[in-house]
Formats: sequence, structure tokens, C-alpha cells
Amino acid sequence: MKPLSFTFAFLILTKAYAAFDYPAISAHNAGLANSNLASTIAQEGFLLNPALSVNANSFHAGLNYFQLFNLKELTYSSGQAAFSLKGIHLGAGIQTFGETRYRENKITLNSSKKFINEKLAIGLSLVIYNISIKNYNDINAFGVDLGFRLSLSEGWQVAGVIENINQPKLNGYSEELTNRVQLGFEYRVTKQLYSNVSIQKDAWFTPMVLVGIEYRVSKYLRISSGFASSANLPSAGIGLNISNIAVNYSVQHHFVLGATHFVGIAFAPSN
Repeated sequence: MKPLSFTFAFLILTKAYAAFDYPAISAHNAGLANSNLASTIAQEGFLLNPALSVNANSFHAGLNYFQLFNLKELTYSSGQAAFSLKGIHLGAGIQTFGETRYRENKITLNSSKKFINEKLAIGLSLVIYNISIKNYNDINAFGVDLGFRLSLSEGWQVAGVIENINQPKLNGYSEELTNRVQLGFEYRVTKQLYSNVSIQKDAWFTPMVLVGIEYRVSKYLRISSGFASSANLPSAGIGLNISNIAVNYSVQHHFVLGATHFVGIAFAPSN
């Protein structure tokens, strides 16, 4: 009864998300409430903004995992990699959500490039959507996302994303997929302190505001905090850098349904 009651509470107390719409793409992003749309440091960020694969200077790979509200039926896992090749930045990622009875699979293929003395980054992602339901035929769709990030000054970045610009449909219904426009800013207060804010507007939902800050205590340790307005979700995170390995942990707290814990590990030999 517990999973059923929690699922019912989730539906009536939180925003009714479209398919493939998750609270964060990684443990690092979760600590910032997924606000870092204009990030200059998030190397897995191309899953959020197609332009952000430019942050991976040579090679980056990561794995992430969480169970939404600690329910195994709402399990998310992802793996992604990005690298640079002769000025072109490429990325690939896979995200899964659910379990054997119902599972969402999302595959992202990405490319981005810098222009105008490297002040402007533009990226394009091709996205394959798949829903697998036990005893039913799979449902598939194909989407295209476009994103940019522009450096306004040494400390200010602005970014924008249009998701599913081709307006794909799942089982004949376009509202089943995110049809969203996003605008975000990053302001580097100091060399160690970054602040982020983004605004999301889906065609089917009211606008949502996301904010986050990250402080790099040392080259080995960083801490973060964020807030998402959709369901009044505060978040906090910590990251440890050990040689070429980064280990991340974050938590988001819903005041009725409880906490969601995010864990992730990343490898970047150039860093």
C-alpha cells in the first residue's frame, strides 16, 4: 500500500510532470535545483542545455542515480560522456526512469561549437524517447533541442534552450512531452562563488523559477544549495574532487513527500 499511497500523494501534491521531465539530470545539478542552464563548469550540462558540452575540454564521463521520494518504482539512472574533437564538442547520454512495469528511456546525441572569439556557444541535441510498458507495445518519439550560451562579460553568462522544437508526439499527444523554453543566467561573484538562476515555461504549465549557488571551498571540495519554485523544493549538495574523480551527493526535500537523495560519480582525466 505504501508505494500506491505515495504515488497518489505525488500526483495531487506536486506538479503533474510530462513524461521525461525529471527534477535533475545529475547529482551535481540536483544540489543547484537544476538551475545551472548557463553554467561554465557543469561538464554533464549538455543534458540540460545542448550548448554546454563545450564545458568538456577533452573528455568527461559520469553516472548518476536517485529514487524519487525513496520509491524504487520511481528510480532514475543516467550515464553520459562528452569530449572535444578539433573544435567540435560531442556528447552522448542515456537516462532511464521507472522499473520493469513502466520505464522511460531517453537517448541524447549532442554536438556544440564556440563562435565569436569563443564568447558564443551553440549546441544541438537529437533525442530519442522510448516508453516501455509491460504487456503493451513500446511508444517512441524523436525530438530536437537547441541551446546557446553567451558570455556578456567576464562574470556574466546568459543562456537559452528550446526543447522539442519539432513538437514530437507520444501516442498522438504532444502534451505528453516537454514543450519548453528556458532562459538562464550565471554570475561568478568571485573565483570560488557561482550563482545561477533560470526560468522555465512549458506550453502546458505555469512558469517555474530555479535558483542555485555553488561555493568552491578548495580544489577538493565544493558545496551548493538551490530552490525550485514548482513544488517549493529546497536542495543542497556536496562534491569531492579526488585526482580525476568527482563524487557528488545532493538532497532535495519535499515538505510532504520527504527527501530524494542523488548520488553521482564523474571522471575527467584532463581535470
